[in-house]
Amino acid sequence: MHLTSLLGLLATATLAVSQSSTNTTGKLGDARPVRNNPVIGEVWVAKFDSPTVKGFVTAVANTVGVNYTIDVTGLPVDQGPFKYHVHLRPVPADGNCVDTAGHLDSYLRGDSPPCNSAAPQTCEVGDLSGKYGTVTGPSVVKSFNDPYSALNVINLGYIGNRGIVFHNGNSTRIACATLQKVG
Repeated sequence: MHLTSLLGLLATATLAVSQSSTNTTGKLGDARPVRNNPVIGEVWVAKFDSPTVKGFVTAVANTVGVNYTIDVTGLPVDQGPFKYHVHLRPVPADGNCVDTAGHLDSYLRGDSPPCNSAAPQTCEVGDLSGKYGTVTGPSVVKSFNDPYSALNVINLGYIGNRGIVFHNGNSTRIACATLQKVG
């Protein structure tokens, strides 16, 4: 083997090792794209109506994953940037955001180290801001597709009837709403 070929092979191996070390895979592996939503175009909405934060997070079943639109106002400018996640439980009747439990983490990844947005399949399914960026106040309109979210109850990334929570810069839960099917 020529020295240049050997050096090229060594450089490729070093790059592969360094790239894999920046991603944390869950105990059940990486998230897989969802391709079996039962009704393409089915709409789910989380309506925010707290004393300050108002608006919607809309989730629409797509051929791959879910299309999200965030349209909220009232985020306190001095407390951001804001993270937003799908949590395990719906918001209880008393509105206590703490009772929505932890993030939807179907592949058992955990939130440490933080999500690497360059490898969203390695993130918690519910860590939407980790994958698609935090938001700032007071108003935000943002849309994106998450291929790892599902509106098919048999999928690990199922988001129906779960809480959507906004966290301020110190991770305090400041607003929450439950994703509910429209119609």
